[in-house]
Amino acid sequence: IDVVNIDRMAKLSSSTLSRLFHPDELSKAISISSGVSSARNQYLAGRYAAKEALGKALGCGILGLSPMEINTANNEDGRPYMVLYGEVKRLVGNRNVLISITHDNPVAVAMVLLQD
Repeated sequence: IDVVNIDRMAKLSSSTLSRLFHPDELSKAISISSGVSSARNQYLAGRYAAKEALGKALGCGILGLSPMEINTANNEDGRPYMVLYGEVKRLVGNRNVLISITHDNPVAVAMVLLQD
């Protein structure tokens, strides 16, 4: 599980955002914000919390992962899921990744469960 302060996302530079988020996540954040930065920040904080929670579930923390290799998305009914690439995909292996993300200002919370 991980908790991220939503306002923290507003302080990140464009280059930092590009290092922390998959391009699809950044595109989605821009598309849902429609000029409202709080919606963008809420979305990104939840996604970053999910990446941190995955690192904890793997036992290596976020510093042991490349955050851009983790893409969080939502299926048609809104349920979040992760698409993994590169080294992160190798570390997770055949395990199923279950995630839950929630927000309640001032924080976003995510939980990740690795299932064999």
